[in-house]
Amino acid sequence: MIQLSNFNFLRAVLILLTIFIFGSCKMISGASGPDFTKIHVGMVKEDVIKQIGKPGAIVSSKKYDDGILEVHEYYTWQPEVVIDSTTIYRQYWLFYFNNELQEWGTKKSYSPEDYDIYYRRFRGRH
Repeated sequence: MIQLSNFNFLRAVLILLTIFIFGSCKMISGASGPDFTKIHVGMVKEDVIKQIGKPGAIVSSKKYDDGILEVHEYYTWQPEVVIDSTTIYRQYWLFYFNNELQEWGTKKSYSPEDYDIYYRRFRGRH
């Protein structure tokens, strides 16, 4: 016979497992994640968030003399190559300069060392 304390422990574990499973589903909710066809270069950050939701992470924010370069990360349920993929989702980075969307693409297209290069490219537009 199961003791009452063991039953309460199993019940707590089951509840936590359920919360974890539903929380994980929230991260990859929808058929494929954010719909990037709803955004375009030149949109302000607030409008992008209204269209595709809040980012999964803010990768970087760097202040320069004439503005701020900020990089947001979004996730989609689209593995790059299933065989060598270490994640179950594709990561996209969105680049904003002075709160305006400049470009976006898959994370593997960019590296942190590129921030200064992007800054030099974007600053001529403002």
